[in-house]
Amino acid sequence: MELHLDRQGTVPLTAQIVSRIEQLIDAGRLRPGQRLPSIRKLAAHHGISYHTAVTAYEQLVASGRISAQQGRGFFIDSHAQPRQPGMSSVASESESGPLGSFWRLFHGSPELMKLGCGWLPPAWRDTQVLARVIRRTANFSKSALVEYGDPLGYLPLRQQLCLHLQRKLSLILEPQQVLTTLGATHALDLLIRLLVAPGDHVLVDDPCNSNLVQLLKLRGAQVIGIPRRIDGPDLAVFAETLAKLPVKAFFINSMLHNPTGSSISASNAFQLLRLAHLHDLTIVEDDVYADFGNGHSNRLAMLDGLDRVIYVGSFSKTLSASLRVGYVAGPARLIARLADLKLLTMVAVPGFCERFVSIILGDGTYQRHLVTVQHKLRTHQAMALEAFRQWGWEAFCEPQGGMFVWVRHPQVANPEAFVQEGVEKGIVLVPGSAFRADGQPSPWFRINVAHFDATGASVLFKR
Repeated sequence: MELHLDRQGTVPLTAQIVSRIEQLIDAGRLRPGQRLPSIRKLAAHHGISYHTAVTAYEQLVASGRISAQQGRGFFIDSHAQPRQPGMSSVASESESGPLGSFWRLFHGSPELMKLGCGWLPPAWRDTQVLARVIRRTANFSKSALVEYGDPLGYLPLRQQLCLHLQRKLSLILEPQQVLTTLGATHALDLLIRLLVAPGDHVLVDDPCNSNLVQLLKLRGAQVIGIPRRIDGPDLAVFAETLAKLPVKAFFINSMLHNPTGSSISASNAFQLLRLAHLHDLTIVEDDVYADFGNGHSNRLAMLDGLDRVIYVGSFSKTLSASLRVGYVAGPARLIARLADLKLLTMVAVPGFCERFVSIILGDGTYQRHLVTVQHKLRTHQAMALEAFRQWGWEAFCEPQGGMFVWVRHPQVANPEAFVQEGVEKGIVLVPGSAFRADGQPSPWFRINVAHFDATGASVLFKR
């Protein structure tokens, strides 16, 4: 069984082995009931470690592609069914629903170019440094491996977050003004539960974070999209909406907006805050991508001083999706109410994860990591924008850093068909309609430049 592993590429060997065996099953070259090489033979034949071979087989057993028989070895499962190349069985069952494009991102094989995703490539994370900090955390915080964390959040981490936000936003905060969460999505969910009642009118950027719209709809909110311009929300539509309707809150990405990559101007930010104060409107500023930029910012929380603005941040996008730690910053009375809700719904963020983030914030690891990632993103963004120009695509704007560009082409008349064509060519996209507040069709596509390779992408995007 030859697997032809690429030892110079960025895809881990374990993932390559799993993918190659799955491809052989789907192609009919490995048949149900057929015996696989033993772990030792697989490791020796392909020059890989015993641990790598064990992990690959374990993943294949977990996915139902092979089965383990004690004393006999590993066999192609008799119930394993071929599936669409590059996609897992879970994805194929789920992709017909409204979240189908996102299922493809999570369950597609590592060889796919996941331009529609919202995270960094694994190769961009310094896993050796992360592993070293994890071992250090485990050595000094063994109780955190088995005990509940503090529902408010690990105090030293909240103190570090206060320092982080002081450097980042010039905000002077106390730890009681910060609550840790299980990533930004959890933070948004808590805020929606607390601030929004069924039937309330809530404003969002249009386009915007697709998860946000779904969370608001689950709460029974009436979601209204405010068109996003290059310099921020359309203030004329914003003012008109506030004059017509009682609005509970406005959820916004001010900097490095998801999905367009645009950032709010100083003039737009000041006028937005003026209208919010005039109409007694709460603003929730979702800032999970802004650490990818390093220039001057007009963040609403910095301009407002957390009077009317509630600030949401996270380390899941910038650092590690597995160590899910986010946070909310706001008035102490609001944070106390959110903490009660957090205690009732999930108790606490794993204490080990919080201690880990506290260490990397305190010793400078996080800032050094950001400098490296920001440089890579600027390079990839420039290459992506130039390639799309040559291929005849229009970019919504030229972002000042960050992960995304928002593009469209006059000859792509059917975005859904284009997404399907991408799947067939090994490129996973999400249609623009997934980012619309009302779910209506859109000719635009969000491109994650960190995953962009011009040679591989040209087979789809070159018109």
